[in-house]
Parts: sequence; C-alpha cells; structure tokens
Amino acid sequence: MVLAFSLTGIVFSAWEIIARPFAHSYNKGLIYFSLNDWLDSFPEFLQFAIILYASFYLVILAIIAVQFVFRYFTLCRPHLARKFGGVGVPVWISYSLVSGAIYGGSLYLFCEPDSYSDSYMRKVLSDSYNLKIAEVTRFLIIPYAEDGSVRWNNLSFLLVGVMILSLQYVIIVYCGVRMHTILQKELSQQSLVNRKLQKQFFRALVVQTIVPTLLFVLPIAPFLIGPLVVPFLGIEVNFQTGWMYVILCLYPPLDTIAFMLIVSEYRKVALDVFKPILPKLIKISSETSQSTGAAFTKR
Repeated sequence: MVLAFSLTGIVFSAWEIIARPFAHSYNKGLIYFSLNDWLDSFPEFLQFAIILYASFYLVILAIIAVQFVFRYFTLCRPHLARKFGGVGVPVWISYSLVSGAIYGGSLYLFCEPDSYSDSYMRKVLSDSYNLKIAEVTRFLIIPYAEDGSVRWNNLSFLLVGVMILSLQYVIIVYCGVRMHTILQKELSQQSLVNRKLQKQFFRALVVQTIVPTLLFVLPIAPFLIGPLVVPFLGIEVNFQTGWMYVILCLYPPLDTIAFMLIVSEYRKVALDVFKPILPKLIKISSETSQSTGAAFTKR
C-alpha cells in the first residue's frame, strides 16, 4: 500500500511534464488548460492528459483514506485488516481509481467549453498568455451566466468535487480520531517494540494527511470556490493560478522524506544507503543509534 502510494505520487509528478496544466481565475470564471505546445496537434490526447492529472489529485487522497482505514482495522479488527491483502488489493485500488474517475469524469462531462464560456475567457487568455482560446485544450468553470442564472453543468462539477473530496476527509478524520483513542487505551498492553511502531505509523499517516492538505486542498480550494462567491462579493479577480501545480509537484518528495524520517526502520535503511556520502558526524550518530537499538533488543 505504501509502495502504491509512492508510485502514484511519482507518476503524478511525471505526468505534469506531459499535461503541462495551468489555470487562470478571472472574476466568476476559472479556466483549466494545457500549455503543452509540442503535442498541440493531438488535442484529444492533451484533453485526456489534463483530465488524468486532475484525477490523480483525488486518487492520492483516496489512497490516504484507504491507509487510514487499514491502520484502523489493524488496531481494532485485525481479521479485516488481513483482507486488504490478496484479493482485497483490487478492491482498495478500485476505490481509489473510481474516486479519481468520478472527479475527472465530472470535469470532462460538466466543464466542456461552450460559446459563452469561451467568449468570457477569450480576452484574458489572449492578454495574459498571447493564446487563442480556440487553439487551447481547455475546461472552463463559470457557474453563473451573464444574467446571473445558474449554469448547472459547471455547478454540478463543483458539487461533485466537493462531495468526493469531503468523503475522503470524513474517512480520514473518523479513522484518525478512533485510532488516537485506541492508541491511548490499548498500546499500554502491547510490547514496547509494537507500541513504538504503531505510533510511528500513525504519525506518518497524520503527516501524509497534513502535507497534501497544505499542498493540495488549501491552495486550490479558494480558486474552485472563487467562481461561486466572487459575484456576490462584488470584487474583481484576475490572476494566474498555475503556481499551484509547482506546489503540487513538491508533494511526492516531501511525502517520501517525511515517511522515511518518521518510521525508524525506513530511516535506518536510508541512512545505510547514504552513509558513504553523509558527513562524518551524522555517520557516527547513525552507528551509535543502531548499536544502542541492538543492545536494547538483546535485553
């Protein structure tokens, strides 16, 4: 499960090179498009590329939710935790993929460009990027028409996105609270080694939730919600939001590093791998830590 999570993060970052996603917020509208200019003769593929990139967003959060469920079952219902292996693997993988497919599918179904959305964003795209909107692979989110009426297709995407995102966090929060309660009550009855390992994995899961929340949800949420609330606030918005994708690309390395630093077994392996190039002081510290751990185990 950890391996699948890491691989998904790596593919997510690598796919950004192909999709070249970018976004621009303009008043009550948001345009999500591709800046890839070496595949512009294949608009259908680029459309698929930016949809897949958006889907990865939910796939990663869904895998985090699955990990919380697994750790929760490991603590309180071990017989259910064993079902996550073997034939259970396709089940939790399918859940993650379906979550991403719902998000990406709703983007494709509800945010296709039309004459109104293109005319609304045409000038800003030309002024800011010197691009003709008809030549750009794009999806547009403009929930309100010129007369203030609701454009239900675009609004449906926002509602679906909020619901599928909220589902992941409901799972994460519920399992996280339950695990914390169980850890406080039951770990005192377990061996010191098992107690330490369970706490480390719990901290790692918490970090794996906080990092994507800071890098995924908090930066993006205002821009997704913006088209809904800006018309009522009476303010004008016109700025590039493509910097979000730079932040998103930081996620896989940060997540992997955090996991290795928190879980001692992974930390020891990482130190062994990098020992030849580490400063002498760090090498001595690592060796001392390992020898102390070995002595403790013998006792």
